[in-house]
Amino acid sequence: MSLLSACATSGYKSASGTDIDAKVYTDAQRRVVDEKIPEPLRADFTALYSEGQQNSVLHSMHGGLTALRMGEYGIAKRLFDGAIRDVEALQAGSAQARRAAGNFVGDREKWFKGESYERSALYFYRGLLYLQDHDYGNAAACFKRSELEDITGDDAPGFSGDWYSDELGLALASWFNGYPADADAALRRAAKYQSIQGQVPPPTARTNTLLVVEVGIGPIKYAAGRYREQLRFHEDTPATVSVRAEPPGASSLSAAAENLYFQATTRGTRQVDYILNGKANFKEGTGVAAAALALGAVAVADSQRGRRHNDTAGLASGALALAAIGAAITSSLTTPEADTRAWNNLPHSIFLLNLTLPASTVSVTVSGLDAGGRVTQSIAVPLNNGKPLRIGYVYLNN
Repeated sequence: MSLLSACATSGYKSASGTDIDAKVYTDAQRRVVDEKIPEPLRADFTALYSEGQQNSVLHSMHGGLTALRMGEYGIAKRLFDGAIRDVEALQAGSAQARRAAGNFVGDREKWFKGESYERSALYFYRGLLYLQDHDYGNAAACFKRSELEDITGDDAPGFSGDWYSDELGLALASWFNGYPADADAALRRAAKYQSIQGQVPPPTARTNTLLVVEVGIGPIKYAAGRYREQLRFHEDTPATVSVRAEPPGASSLSAAAENLYFQATTRGTRQVDYILNGKANFKEGTGVAAAALALGAVAVADSQRGRRHNDTAGLASGALALAAIGAAITSSLTTPEADTRAWNNLPHSIFLLNLTLPASTVSVTVSGLDAGGRVTQSIAVPLNNGKPLRIGYVYLNN
């Protein structure tokens, strides 16, 4: 009984598809309750505490964004900081990444650090929280790092480091930090990016309110190809294509500063794509070899029917059969499937409304508009009295 108990699972699987030990899972649940984690965040923290290093970045990303939207900024900073530490520890050269490159180890088994657009989003959101805390130096550093994480393959060189929203955030941080030349340089770079989705009024030195408006559902990963070795993205296009803020005595209309589906699909060929393609070719090659060897064994056996027993031919037939079995096993154990774990509460689009409002303004109304200018959703957003910059967060689900 003790052995069976030790091997019991919780009935839950990790984001990587592995069983979670029942005791580990219940201990994680108990820890979440003891730490008085808010109810909407308990699933993220339970997963974070029960799944270990393999998926810590994934759950920290997801939970951090949920916390930010809830206004639990302290928890958001804690989770994003943990994700950043792990991402930096998991950059190129990781033993786990090297292990996942092997033919018999799935891509999902490596420690998750996200695709380039997910890592860029991580630093972007952390930059916003630094901006909110008036820590402009660290905010600028995060926006710059976000751009650096937006790496591309050799076949997509024009899309590297082209997050328009990062440059807008960097411009704000630079102005408030007393570096107007850096702010101007950031806006000049942004004006050249192909990622911009339309007219986005940039911040100015007089901006005192930033509204971060998220819309829709971010890129949805799926695996394609004969052996599911190709990572692909599905776009769930929202109805909202522009947003408008209507504070008393002023208005602002803007297209999206960032489209995360665009960022995900302009990555080009990743290094891991070459590895997965090689695994797929290896799997196919060993499968073909198994079939050929099996046919060879059958042919040798057939050639001996009706003849006197021939030890040499029998040995040859047996050897071919064993080789066929070995090749078939090798083919079946090869794991070329693409990793589809995803930071799945990212938005489709990010809008940044830069406003200059009287200090007496206590709220604004944010409306989403469709392509025909019709209102899709409106939300009243309360503003705090933070100086010199107030930040409000809005999520529109369509």
